[in-house]
Amino acid sequence: MTQGPQPLTVLVLDDEASIRDSLRRFLQLYGYVCVEADTVDAAVRILESRRIDAVILDVRLPDQQSGLDVLAPLRSRAEFERVPVLILTGGVLTDKEEALITRQRAHIFYKPEGFDTLLNFLDQLTGRDRAH
Repeated sequence: MTQGPQPLTVLVLDDEASIRDSLRRFLQLYGYVCVEADTVDAAVRILESRRIDAVILDVRLPDQQSGLDVLAPLRSRAEFERVPVLILTGGVLTDKEEALITRQRAHIFYKPEGFDTLLNFLDQLTGRDRAH
């Protein structure tokens, strides 16, 4: 019996449980495996312990942390050099934040855009060809 391709694993970093839950359910509905983190430290631990095929990061987190704090360490590791990174934010980004996102080859999405737009773009970046 031949198995199909392994589902892709997406790390979601967001401090809002409702956003993580919604993204997890939405990603799972379309065949992704979702791993959740609510802090930068938790996200880094996950990245160090398992295969991750794509990353979705929130920018504004509690305690002066940002999902952008994950970008440089992520890109510095060979296995994550080409992993798609989507920045999902509800706030206005500074010029410095936008420059960092561009430099680290990530893509910005604003929370009101909706998960359909994000999922279609993620499918393109990961090479999945699926109709939603």
